[in-house]
Amino acid sequence: MKQIKFKFRRKKIQVILMICCLQLFTPGRSIAQPITIHQADKSVREIIRIIEKTSDMVFFYNNDDIDLNRKVSLNVNDQPIEKVLDLLFGNTQTTYRIDGRQVYIMKKQAKEERVVQQQKKAITVKGKVTDEKGESLPGATVIIVGSTKGVITDVDGVYSIEVSPTDELEFTYIGMEPQKVKVNNNTTLNIILKEKVDELEEITVVGFGRQKKESVVAAITTVKGEELRVPTRSLSTSLAGQFSGLISVQRSGEPGYDNAEFWIRGVSSFAGGTNPLVLVDGVPREMNDIEPDEIETFTLLKDASATSIYGSEGANGVVLITSKRGREQKPSISYRGEVGVLTPIRIPRFANSYDFLTLYNERLTNDGDAKYIDDVELEKYRTGEDPDLYPSVDWWGTLMAKHTSNTRHTLNFRGGGERMRYFVSGAYFAESGLFKQNNEYNNNAGLKRYNLRSNIDINVTPTTFLRVDLSGQYLTTNYPSSSTSGLLSNFVQVPPHVIPAVYSDGTLSRSSDTWVQPYNELMESGYRKEWRTGLQSKVELEQKLDFVTPGLKVKGAVSYDSNSIYYMTRSKTPAAYYAEGRLPNGNLIFNQITNETPFGTPTTSNSGNKNIYIEGSLNYDRAFDKHAVTGMLLYYQKDKQLHNNALAFRKQAWIGRATYAFDNRYLLEGSFGITGSEQFAKGYRYGIFPAVGLGWNITNEPFFPENWLNTLSSLKLRASVGKTGNDNTGGDRFLYKPSFNDDSGYSWGIGSTGTLNNVGGIIEGRFESPSLSWEIEMKRNYGIDLMLFNGKADLQVDYFDNLRTNILMQRKTISGAAGFRQAPWQNFGKVSNKGVDAAFNVHQIIGDWRLSLKGNFTFARNKILEYDEIPQSYPWMAVTGTRLFGLKGLAVDRLYREDDFNILVDANGNKTYTLREGVVHSEMLPNPMPGDILYVDQNGDGVVDTNYDAVQDYVHPTVPEIMYGFGINATYKGIYVSLFFQGAGNTSLNLNNQPHLFQPFSEAIYNSSVRQEIIESRWTEANPSQDVFFPRISLKSKTNTNSTLNSWFFRDASYLRLKTVELGYTIPEKIAAKVLMKQARIYVMGQNVALLYDKVKMFDPELGNSGAGARYPLTATWSAGLELTF
Repeated sequence: MKQIKFKFRRKKIQVILMICCLQLFTPGRSIAQPITIHQADKSVREIIRIIEKTSDMVFFYNNDDIDLNRKVSLNVNDQPIEKVLDLLFGNTQTTYRIDGRQVYIMKKQAKEERVVQQQKKAITVKGKVTDEKGESLPGATVIIVGSTKGVITDVDGVYSIEVSPTDELEFTYIGMEPQKVKVNNNTTLNIILKEKVDELEEITVVGFGRQKKESVVAAITTVKGEELRVPTRSLSTSLAGQFSGLISVQRSGEPGYDNAEFWIRGVSSFAGGTNPLVLVDGVPREMNDIEPDEIETFTLLKDASATSIYGSEGANGVVLITSKRGREQKPSISYRGEVGVLTPIRIPRFANSYDFLTLYNERLTNDGDAKYIDDVELEKYRTGEDPDLYPSVDWWGTLMAKHTSNTRHTLNFRGGGERMRYFVSGAYFAESGLFKQNNEYNNNAGLKRYNLRSNIDINVTPTTFLRVDLSGQYLTTNYPSSSTSGLLSNFVQVPPHVIPAVYSDGTLSRSSDTWVQPYNELMESGYRKEWRTGLQSKVELEQKLDFVTPGLKVKGAVSYDSNSIYYMTRSKTPAAYYAEGRLPNGNLIFNQITNETPFGTPTTSNSGNKNIYIEGSLNYDRAFDKHAVTGMLLYYQKDKQLHNNALAFRKQAWIGRATYAFDNRYLLEGSFGITGSEQFAKGYRYGIFPAVGLGWNITNEPFFPENWLNTLSSLKLRASVGKTGNDNTGGDRFLYKPSFNDDSGYSWGIGSTGTLNNVGGIIEGRFESPSLSWEIEMKRNYGIDLMLFNGKADLQVDYFDNLRTNILMQRKTISGAAGFRQAPWQNFGKVSNKGVDAAFNVHQIIGDWRLSLKGNFTFARNKILEYDEIPQSYPWMAVTGTRLFGLKGLAVDRLYREDDFNILVDANGNKTYTLREGVVHSEMLPNPMPGDILYVDQNGDGVVDTNYDAVQDYVHPTVPEIMYGFGINATYKGIYVSLFFQGAGNTSLNLNNQPHLFQPFSEAIYNSSVRQEIIESRWTEANPSQDVFFPRISLKSKTNTNSTLNSWFFRDASYLRLKTVELGYTIPEKIAAKVLMKQARIYVMGQNVALLYDKVKMFDPELGNSGAGARYPLTATWSAGLELTF
């Protein structure tokens, strides 16, 4: 029965193909709209371009077969395309054939030639048509050039056609570049069609429009959406290493709060916002909850030529995300499903109770104090004979799972015809956190997200186009009742020996000597939930105005977005006890510490915003002879209304851009943005931000040797300069206005008790600063684009030099005697930012192998040129001249050695250490001991202190200056493998950034833990090495020197990781077709697979400074997936 069904389905497919074939080759059929042309003395080339611009027709021709420069005059109204072409080519040696919207122009054959060809012996040519990936192209058209004879390929991409040995065949397929091949007596012709060089290849997305790649002079990087498909929720976590010019760090792996922070070409401000402007389909929107399968392209705009049109929002660069749209194609349905397993990367390690207490005894001995615990009691912790009274708890290991899971499902519908095209997508993503879970309620971190998108394109008339976009997200998130950061800090601070997580009889534990009990805080204290809803809509209408002048059009768009978050917390307190000993029968003796408080009324709150965006533009695009001109004038306005703020945020702008290209050799572009911001006073609200760019396509020059083009296929030089701005200055909203505060500090009269009466009143707060304005950045960019070996390799390199001025800051050099309660604000700071970014791609086909390599590199170094500060005594003390996010601290020379001291030994063997003359000491620790930190005396006065000897910019900053990525993809007969590596360099972190989470015994013995690395490697008299992890254990040293910012605890945070791995198999099309599928593939993908190089070792260095790894860890994810296309 199954065989009969399959045969019937195959027959049905063959019948459909036959019908399509008959329809396809019905001569003279056209579905084009009537044509109106009134042109005098125009070339054939110009007439063809006018027809293409004013209709949906597309022309194909060989320059040698048609006289494109012949002058003609046409005056027709609402005539069919056939009539226009008859007039255009009448009485010439040129003919045409119309195939739907495609017009093929060809040279007429002489009658005698046709007769000779007919008399030649026909041969049968067979073959297969595939794409560059080796996938079959069913329904491809195979036509004998100069005739209407042709066939289409079957479901396997196979064709067979009778031809003359001297015929030429043309192969076409929707979305592919046509290809002509001469038969030359060959009976087998296997054809590989390349993807049509359209908007993804030939066209680049730019601000408020698109441009041909060859004419772009700006610094722009674009990645296809499919390259950002990784098994995580947040889109930003997939960016690192994928783009030249982008620096990215991820500081947490917590579900819902795992967004990466990223910068375009580094950081240029120490005050204002530093993150780029993000636009989704041209509208400012949040990007992290966009489903990757919805994305067509992800583009970075990096230089002034690309960003000046965004005015006071363009200084930090711009991100343009373009969602997928419908296509003129048969309906296509695609499904992708994944399930993944997540494992934490390097969770912190902590000492057990025995090692912890041994070290605490060592610390007391070093400080000359009695031991905390004797050897008999200490041994009980080592043996673990009574875990209730002598516990040893690894709080991280007890309360964090070793792995968790996520899942993703997406379903996309795509297709359309001439009049309407659609893309509809739905997606579901869920991820659980790493916390252990209560059986009665969900206290774990986790989220569920639902996405929906619908993009509709309608050709209302041949010259009127309507686009209607609608998208939405719904997220539910769950967390412990305490904040995750606070909870993880408590995992670190509660020592292992005080109490067990839970007593052996199930009783909850608690000690009055500790701040918290981590188990109870996580498992028995309640939970938090969030509901996030987002709705985005946009309607855009475009009207061609060719009746005014060819190439002119007007566009208008309006967008309305609504976002809301609802928060709920349910808390309780469990009854908890402390075991003080055991009864003779062995039962524990409990002392109750806390009483139970059951769940009460939930605590709720909410937030949200509504956003309206309006845009209108006039656009011009025309080519004539060797000239190509475009122009744009655009106005936009956006309002943002917060739910708890009656006064909406509003911005408006006028934007202009013009481009000119001569013979596609010399390129010129000018642009400007006039932006208005309500954050500043009248007279300072509007600014003009102009830019100009130049380009030179050297390989298009007549003098460029043609025989070089096979090697150096394209060479373009680019340069741009311009001004951009940043109105996110980092201060209050209306910082230019004075402020006044309530105060109760007035004393007036004597009260009945004989004391002064305090009377409330108004005091001056912030001083008026009416001339405040946005930050300004001058951007200079110089670039080169290379394409080699006929497109098999390409390279793009850019050098940038940016200068940010007008950085907002409070003055530091105004004396307190001036009378200001607060130092006034002023646009004063200045920062330079210079660097280079580069990207390369290589593609190669070797037999059945298809290989590709890619890589990119970014280096961005900033320098503070002006910072309002009093003159410093020494240059290393000044902020001016340093880098942003640099680590300040005392430089460490080494650890003190015994030969640095004069040593006296008393009768009991006790040693007294006195520093030798000339050996440096610090004022924080006047009487050091061997093993303590010896700092560098920067000013040479013999005493180290934090005022005069601390270096402002001692090591590389916490934000990387270098980021890079490189990878390889290989495909062989349906099997493919992909490896991508990503790394960061010139970056540092401080293990001691939060001493209470790193220094041993920082908050006394009951609120401190010890890192295992300290147990394994520290200075002792038995191990007086200079290469230990930690100096001598001493509370005096900790309090006075070790907690001071110093280079001993600075670490190189550079790393290289295997970022992603993918191994997949595409099921043969013959098998897929049996179940009516176009394509089916299975794959396994890994994300954050392995750290290949780093010097931190304790935790993932990308987590950065906070808590020496006491943060929600980043995770390695392995996913298995299935992708089907129907």
